Amino acid sequence: MRNIVQMSSCVAAALAIAMGASGCSPANGPEVTAEKAASNDGQAAAKNVQVASANERAREAEARAAAAEAKIQCEKERQEASNTGAVVGGITGAVVGSQVAGSGAKSEGGAIGGVAGVLAGRQIAKKDHRC
Repeated sequence: MRNIVQMSSCVAAALAIAMGASGCSPANGPEVTAEKAASNDGQAAAKNVQVASANERAREAEARAAAAEAKIQCEKERQEASNTGAVVGGITGAVVGSQVAGSGAKSEGGAIGGVAGVLAGRQIAKKDHRC
């Protein structure tokens, strides 16, 4: 009887070891690890896509901001050119108008020539400086 008890305890121990080993066998371990790795790779890829998308949007925003800044600068330069054209045209128009006017109407000729010169000088300067 003693031999049977010893034999059954050895069989039980062997079964317990076998079952414990099968729970940690390489067949189950790598599959779980592969699933976790695939899940982590998918999450990393999604984050990479999000980062790339955010970087692209940032570059587009910077390009739009640079274009807007260039447009503002061009408009400022155009306004300065327009003002300069108005001053030069006004002075030139006043001088020419006073010279062309008759002997009794030099002041009126200068005023009319000045106004015409301002308008002409402003338009010419605007045309020459396009944005």
